[in-house]
Amino acid sequence: MSALEAKALNFALASRLTAYPGQDFRAAIDGLVASGAGDATLGGGLLERAEDLDEARSEFLALFDVGSERTPLYETEYGRMRGMSKGTELADLNGFYRAFGLGSPDGENEMGDHLAVELEFYAVMLARQSALAEGGDADGVGIVEDARKKFLLDHLGRFVGAIAQRQNVSQSALYGRVFEWVRALVEAECQALGVQPAALDFHGLDPSADAEPCCGAVEQLKSNPSPGKPSHA
Repeated sequence: MSALEAKALNFALASRLTAYPGQDFRAAIDGLVASGAGDATLGGGLLERAEDLDEARSEFLALFDVGSERTPLYETEYGRMRGMSKGTELADLNGFYRAFGLGSPDGENEMGDHLAVELEFYAVMLARQSALAEGGDADGVGIVEDARKKFLLDHLGRFVGAIAQRQNVSQSALYGRVFEWVRALVEAECQALGVQPAALDFHGLDPSADAEPCCGAVEQLKSNPSPGKPSHA
């Protein structure tokens, strides 16, 4: 397994762990951990504490989806100018997804700025770069690596830390370690690629805003088996 493939597995695991734990959660996590993602206790520990997943689902909704004190998992909920920039940010994200031949998730299961969607997309980029490297396509490798840098700088690298540092998340017995691991995973990528994203802070939610439960599915962001060269600028 190449270093890029190993990273892709870790980001795929991070995506699953930060999405709503649906019916296939246990099998997906077990499969990724068995393939070498994360470590033997990261996903397993979550399952051990919530054997039938009911506890994990309740905790997920309480932390991330219900009430004015929840911690959103959507990039556009972070930053002081979030209301003014949301449309622009979503359009830019969808530009990244289209450049890699992936359909926009908007209107399907999750918005394109959900953390789990962004993590899975980064896993797709890593897998795509690995395939291009194996095929000897140096130009393609350079293009994908540049896209990774831009995606971390403009999107994924900006708000993960703010989620992990929120008190309700960091003190969660089920999810505290998961989100700290995800934060470290993303920060390591930023350091490896030499990018320094401007961190976004969380400035609170409108207490009167209704929360929609997260369906947590990111199935539409699947890797294209025929790697192409992204054109996102």
